[in-house]
Formats: sequence, C-alpha cells, structure tokens
Amino acid sequence: MRKESRGRRVWRRRKLIKKDEYMLPKMERVPFMEEQVRIIREQGKLLTMDIERLLLSEDNRFDFVNEIAAEANSYVESNRDEYGGEKKAILHVLSNRMNDTGIYRPEAYYEPDHFKPGPHYLREEFT
Repeated sequence: MRKESRGRRVWRRRKLIKKDEYMLPKMERVPFMEEQVRIIREQGKLLTMDIERLLLSEDNRFDFVNEIAAEANSYVESNRDEYGGEKKAILHVLSNRMNDTGIYRPEAYYEPDHFKPGPHYLREEFT
C-alpha cells in the first residue's frame, strides 16, 4: 500500500520570487536629487505635508474641511469642462490656500514631467 506521490511537496504561503529593486532605476537613470523630487511628487508626500500644515493652522478642522469641499464643489459647478481630466478641483483649492499662506504651489499641483520633452521640442542634430 504505497501512496502515489510526486516527490516532496512543500506548501508555501508566498512565492519565492523576489523583485529586483535595483533594476527599475537602472532602466532610466536620472541624477539623485531629481529622483528624490520625482518620488516626492509621485507619492504625494508634498500634498500630504501641505494638508497637514493647513489643518494645524486651523482652529476647527471639521469646518475647514467642509469649507474646502464646498469651494471645490463650487469650482466644479461653475466650470464642469475644466475639471475631471488631469485637473482636480480639490487640488486647485488646496494649492490656492497654500499660495495664500505665502508658500508657492503650482495651480492644482499640476506640473508636467520636466524630464520628458514637450510637444514643441525640436531635436538639434549636430552634423
């Protein structure tokens, strides 16, 4: 009475494949500071710090959040075509509030990728 087995089977909770964390930066290399700025922008740390700063400056956080939401709703109602794609009304309101406090933020926190050339970029060929 022998059991038919396919060798030794081990039950594993996770796969034993580890992603190479160094491979991604090697694909497209940019200098260290530019990398850090890009990471901060992509992960939204700048926006998080700004929201925290605005909340700490207010006495009543709930009224402040309701004010921002109402202002964002009024932006959307006044101009539905402008908001919805890349531009978000709540980000527009937050950037305006940060600009009012004296800290410059681009409109609606929108910044095109500075490392990619735009549509009007002409490549100069040196011959």
